[in-house]
Amino acid sequence: MGPRALALAAALALTGCAAEGPPPVTAEKVLDVPDIKPVVNAVGLAPDGSLVVVGDMDGDLIARDVPSGAQRWQVRVHPRGAARRIDGVVVSPDGALVVTLGHDAQTIEAWQAATGRQVAAPRVPRSRGAAFHPTEQTLVVAAGSGLTVVDPVRAEINRTLPNAHAGERVDVVAFSGDGRVLASAAVDGNLKLWNWPDLTLRASMVMSQSLETMSPVSLALTRDGGRAAANGILGRLHVMDTAGGREERSFANVAEAPGHGLHAEMRFSLAFTADGDWLFAPDMHDRGLRILHVPNGKAYGVLRGDGPFYKAMAISIPASTVAFLRPGDTQGAGPYGIEVWRLVYRAK
Repeated sequence: MGPRALALAAALALTGCAAEGPPPVTAEKVLDVPDIKPVVNAVGLAPDGSLVVVGDMDGDLIARDVPSGAQRWQVRVHPRGAARRIDGVVVSPDGALVVTLGHDAQTIEAWQAATGRQVAAPRVPRSRGAAFHPTEQTLVVAAGSGLTVVDPVRAEINRTLPNAHAGERVDVVAFSGDGRVLASAAVDGNLKLWNWPDLTLRASMVMSQSLETMSPVSLALTRDGGRAAANGILGRLHVMDTAGGREERSFANVAEAPGHGLHAEMRFSLAFTADGDWLFAPDMHDRGLRILHVPNGKAYGVLRGDGPFYKAMAISIPASTVAFLRPGDTQGAGPYGIEVWRLVYRAK
């Protein structure tokens, strides 16, 4: 079954499951790599679920096969001769490229997923978020207060919007599944939608007036861009009706559990199912995964981890797979672990 058929099957399996009862999705762990000494910081997952890629605070990038856990390759990121931490890992829709981001770096880097060979390192300073177009060889990077459109293979900057959010730092970007809409969200909670590929402004709306409760760490769109979802540093989730320019619903989430150090680092942690009515999101205290039914506001637990919390997440709806980084204690110290879970959808 191909990725499109898997996504369709997932949507069909969830249809009509919004009533009270068992959770519409459960999960089974298929990979657990414990006792990792470096402080891992970002995780990416191949769309087919066959590869998990982890970046750490020292600038090492390691790819492992799923479900065997065997290391496929390891590289050290040296943008312009200076090692630095890896803050984001993004895998292309065809699974061929891995892109690394760094908040304080001067470049982004593209790597061959099969071999770890560096393909390009275009100069895009202060990158915080990135999204591949679903069908084109194009990457959009949130960098500073602007957006940068990159050909990651040719290392070419195709276009920039240097002041896309009027001086506010852009934290996250996302494409709709049909590739016609690009969304960007800034540190102040301002959400903008852009027509693709001309990048004309389609809509602008505010998700939150409070910096403290926003600072988006993840952003997702439905296939047609009719809904957008973003969560902030304290975990609260906002679902926006983008056509109406209003907040459709919000979901509470306590990112910091009692006695835990402040973490709230669950980046790349939101994903809509194919039908757009269901949304995967972090569970309470970032200790797991839940699925939310947007039309009626119900929440169902999917999985709960054994560790104190999860630090970062990557999810592939086509492959029904989710990857997590697990710290060793409540303060976020090591040793770390990598977990990959397979989602199991309940039939109608």
